Amino acid sequence: MLCLSLGCLSAGAQNNFAVFQETPVNSLTPKGWMRNMLERQRDGLTGHIAVAGDPFDKEGWGYAENKKMNDWAQYEQTGYWADGALRCGYLIGDKALQEKVREWIRFQINNPDSTGFIGPKDISFLWPEVVFFRAVMAEYEATGDKKIINALKRNYHSPKYVSLSGAPGQDDFFKDRLILHIEMLCWIYQQTGESFFIQKSEDAYKAFNASGGQYSIQAMNADDVPRSHSVSYSENLKIPIILYISTGKKEYLDAALKGVHKLYKYHGLVDGLTSGNELHDGNFSNEVHETCTVSDMQWALGYLLQATGDAQWGDLIEKICFNAGMGSVTKDFKSYQYYSGPNQVIADGLSSHWNDHEPWYMTSRDRSAFKINHRPSCCGGNVNRMLPVFCSRMWMKSGDTGIVAALYSASVYNTKLKGVKGEVTIKEETNYPFDQNVRFRIALDKKANFTLSFRIPSWCDSAKVLINGKPSDLKCDAGTFAKLDRLFNNGDVIDLLLPMTVKPVYLPENGIAFERGPLVYSLSIDAKTEIKGSKTNENVVFNSTFKTPVSAWNLAPLGKSNVEVVQTSDFSDPWNPDTTPVKLTLDAVAIKNWSLYRETYTPQLPSVIDLGKEQKMTLVPMGTTELRLTVFPDLLKRYDQNAIK
Repeated sequence: MLCLSLGCLSAGAQNNFAVFQETPVNSLTPKGWMRNMLERQRDGLTGHIAVAGDPFDKEGWGYAENKKMNDWAQYEQTGYWADGALRCGYLIGDKALQEKVREWIRFQINNPDSTGFIGPKDISFLWPEVVFFRAVMAEYEATGDKKIINALKRNYHSPKYVSLSGAPGQDDFFKDRLILHIEMLCWIYQQTGESFFIQKSEDAYKAFNASGGQYSIQAMNADDVPRSHSVSYSENLKIPIILYISTGKKEYLDAALKGVHKLYKYHGLVDGLTSGNELHDGNFSNEVHETCTVSDMQWALGYLLQATGDAQWGDLIEKICFNAGMGSVTKDFKSYQYYSGPNQVIADGLSSHWNDHEPWYMTSRDRSAFKINHRPSCCGGNVNRMLPVFCSRMWMKSGDTGIVAALYSASVYNTKLKGVKGEVTIKEETNYPFDQNVRFRIALDKKANFTLSFRIPSWCDSAKVLINGKPSDLKCDAGTFAKLDRLFNNGDVIDLLLPMTVKPVYLPENGIAFERGPLVYSLSIDAKTEIKGSKTNENVVFNSTFKTPVSAWNLAPLGKSNVEVVQTSDFSDPWNPDTTPVKLTLDAVAIKNWSLYRETYTPQLPSVIDLGKEQKMTLVPMGTTELRLTVFPDLLKRYDQNAIK
């Protein structure tokens, strides 16, 4: 029994109201294309991050004598990398990559100040600790090292954390980021049951909300259109979700749900992410999003998936990762974009015009280029979290007797369940999202009763389950989690079939796009590539490049009923637009009066169309592309409106 005098939970009290619970990152081993991409990460920027220059060539959060960081942003950016690199290292079993981050964690844990405070002693802004502590949390969950949890407990008793709602007169940005320590406080509460941490969280959030602001619970509940910093919105969105998980107070969850629904209503893009060229900016076809938001929105939605058990949040995480995320990096993971979007027909040193009202505009015009690093370097750190964050939420638990396959990719998952002797091992065999078949092979020491739940995506109307090759009558409604509660035997095979059909998506500007399963499809545009900077790290070459279109892109589909799915059985390199195993072909027509805006920028869809020559068009998964067109003019709508010349 926990001791009440220590401010702990009374016997029988509940401190986790989530439907699903996270599992340690080292409880799964990715396979297939996911492992291949994580290894490319390791061999690319994640494993050679110093090649990106400042601040990644400094000593980071470790012992820094000659290459010390001196700015909060540098600690933030390296903190992002640390979280992604540590998780990546665990996922692929790379001890050298793990050790790069563990060295930093050990240094911080072993060198608190006299009050127990962990972190840079000469930086007063406490936001970077939130970022770095996510790596610390992952390390504790993987190792169970009590020294870590004890150090974090002492840290939050430090006088430096007396107020987490900001000081009078303090800049809103600092207040909005300081409150994010609630994530760590609630995590400690989950681990220890000590009420000090949940009380401090609720007191801080109450004070934060009392001063109002664009991320307050009142703002989330309001009907106003959100137009704020997209990364900050993703970060702050998760706070009421996390508080709901620890308290069960529905007002927290209701506010978060309203916040996320209106965010996507006004700013949602076809690739699963919301717009954000720093600020949210609507849902036009040529809108962009910041690569930081790819990781941060996945992370926030992961909490929402845990809290609600609602399959739609798993659908959205997959859509973000497979489309917006994979579409923002080169597939060797050696360069990335600061801004990317569904439609990007040019990505060079001048093609980003989004911040033309800012004094720093001229330094931002290359933000859509594929570079080794951008300024600021937040995305250069956060891009390393993109795939590891996805993997961290692939498998979850439902209480102590259930396993949840929440997101799909080939993997091996190991866990222990109450009442089950030894470990339960599930081998997930699949080429998803390029194929509809997902197979689970069960390995047990001894037959056992437990529940295996798996997500039936909302786009799948005819899912089926086979148990040891025989059809099952298990209920598999779209947009739910199917629950298989049975006596499992060693060697059982569960086949989940998720038939994928091509569906048109109707968008603003009389736009149309095409989806199949979780993938959005794009016209891949051939590019002239100019190397604009080259660096070498440990004999590995990294290039920053500008890309301009050399193939025709100004096309529109003639209709939505003539789409043909072309599939192969070669899944060896699915994120290459030439070898991807699923392509769509359809009849299209050139649009003569559609070209680069001011010969420099990706244009919006034309309002009036001058038709050219008819031709065939091939679409590939958006995540395989660099230059692309994903949202096309809907000619049928324009015929109705007499907008065709």
